[in-house]
Amino acid sequence: MREFQDMRSHHDMGGQPAGPVERGEHVLAIWEKRVDALAMLLGERGLRRVDEARRQIEALAPNAYDAMTYYERWMAAIGSGLLARGVVTADEIARAMSEVEARLLAERAAHDGLDHDHDHAHDHAHLPHPKQPDEEDAPLAYYQVMEIAVRELLIAKGIISPADIRRAIERMDGRTPDQGARVVAKAWTDPAFKARLLLNGAAACRELGIDMGETHLVVLENTPELHNIVVCTLCSCYPRMVLGLPPDWYKSRAYRSRVVREPRAVLAEFGTAIPDNVAVRAHDSTADMRYLVLPERPKGTEGWSEERLAGLVTRDSMIGVARASEPG
Repeated sequence: MREFQDMRSHHDMGGQPAGPVERGEHVLAIWEKRVDALAMLLGERGLRRVDEARRQIEALAPNAYDAMTYYERWMAAIGSGLLARGVVTADEIARAMSEVEARLLAERAAHDGLDHDHDHAHDHAHLPHPKQPDEEDAPLAYYQVMEIAVRELLIAKGIISPADIRRAIERMDGRTPDQGARVVAKAWTDPAFKARLLLNGAAACRELGIDMGETHLVVLENTPELHNIVVCTLCSCYPRMVLGLPPDWYKSRAYRSRVVREPRAVLAEFGTAIPDNVAVRAHDSTADMRYLVLPERPKGTEGWSEERLAGLVTRDSMIGVARASEPG
């Protein structure tokens, strides 16, 4: 056991001790959305694979991994992947980052000068703001600058376009748990569809116009005897096509560490008490396989339409940390 623990990679959180799961969430900053869009577009162009990206994140030094935010790790992996494939060079990235920093400093200085002139002229007209509209007044962090630099390099090389980034973000924003709720409601009302869903999740989703791409989707049915819960102990693999972006807590050290070791305790922190006579099973996602929990249908919903039933299906119930909502 000691030898196994010594061989464990730092990023492998499964079973490690950790504190309570912090359930707060934040709205993604535009630079984080652009990092996600870059990853998506590079994958579509054959310039990024999920398993490669995971290895690049796993290769980060432990102190760097702990200090970096989720999308900083992603940006580091994108840079490493592009370097490894020879798409860009280290010198190109360094020069581009220097140019971005110089440009942002000049824009900030110009903005400060405009504000200064405003004060003296007592002119309250709304003048255009020369800085990036999505950036804060504080200097950008290293990986925020790197995102701008790499994005502009890829645009200059003709690999992506600004329109591609915009469309990728729109697609990202269009993926919400409502898609998964449609799938669950259909399964609750159509036994034949449910059977197909449990046999091949991706194929059944395509019947509803939801394209899972090459992702292998495994659907886990909750029953009176079994409660399923999903995690990714190594990273944050998650069925985005049916659930949208993963919540912050799903990506956190505490959740990734504790779910496989003490799932009942984690469920209790989410307010989900599971009786002792009900088995709890944790499922660890992989780079090419995702899980979706099919929650139990609430009692008292007989005769409800699919649309009405979908309103009871929450994101958390499809991850397994909660049950479907009771009818009000």
